[in-house]
Amino acid sequence: MTETTSAIPFSVWRKIAMATWRPRTDPTISATIDVEAGQFLDYIEQVRQATGQHITPVDLVGRAAGKVVEALPGLNGRVVFGSFLPSPTVDCFFVVSLRTDPVSGVEAARTDLSGTVVRRINEKPPWAIAQELADRAGRIRHDNDPQFKKMKAMVKGLPPLLLRPLMAGVGFVTESLQLPLPFTGLEARPYGSILVSNVGTYGLDSAAAPVPNFCHVPITILLGAVTDKVLARDGQPVVRPVLPLTINLDHRFVDGYQAATMARIFREYLADPAAFDPVPDQIPSGEPESARSDAKSPATA
Repeated sequence: MTETTSAIPFSVWRKIAMATWRPRTDPTISATIDVEAGQFLDYIEQVRQATGQHITPVDLVGRAAGKVVEALPGLNGRVVFGSFLPSPTVDCFFVVSLRTDPVSGVEAARTDLSGTVVRRINEKPPWAIAQELADRAGRIRHDNDPQFKKMKAMVKGLPPLLLRPLMAGVGFVTESLQLPLPFTGLEARPYGSILVSNVGTYGLDSAAAPVPNFCHVPITILLGAVTDKVLARDGQPVVRPVLPLTINLDHRFVDGYQAATMARIFREYLADPAAFDPVPDQIPSGEPESARSDAKSPATA
């Protein structure tokens, strides 16, 4: 017998999406960038050997996005009652799936999404970002993250009719007004100004995604899988590993000129991360997460 939709035990995230998303009418810009990956894959391997941290392309993309917002401070804030309210720090939210193994059927429907924000990402080198993400993602997946547990418990029992206004109110207070809500466990600006999701880990070469209404982030970035592609070099076809990026931009913050500047900064950083964050000789075990790089972006140097 076929199982009805109402009987499917959807995840908390899916319940929120169904209750809060409406047809989107606000303006967005979508762009795709293919980044040649050979140089930064070599950099990743060198940093792993030097630091012991399992850094990935996600960490480098988050770091590059932080440099974009640092160079274009008009992206770092919210629109409140039609006016721009700046944020005090450059922060990036990374989407985290509670499962990394492939599942299907009912189990796939109940698999939840969460995430964690890295504050001051423009001031942290990739190995510090990787350590922070690994620690927090581990807590989320082992159900040891108090913020996720508190929100999950609050949302789980609410009917969709109440969930939509609740999430809208939470988004207005924490995102628009940039104030914390201690009873929910949410801090101010829980999603930062950048949202990064790695769809390549699920076998997708590339993808685009909608922006949750309550996030209020002006930039979302989706990473696809690194695959070999044929590129033209000096009029000749060559095969190189390529990382596809899909970027959604809130058109209230960005026009074509800023989008082109963003693309340039992304390409400059990912083409040679060592020029911005030199590979360290050695990172002593136990170094705090706030380890910072003194390297400057060409856009700010």
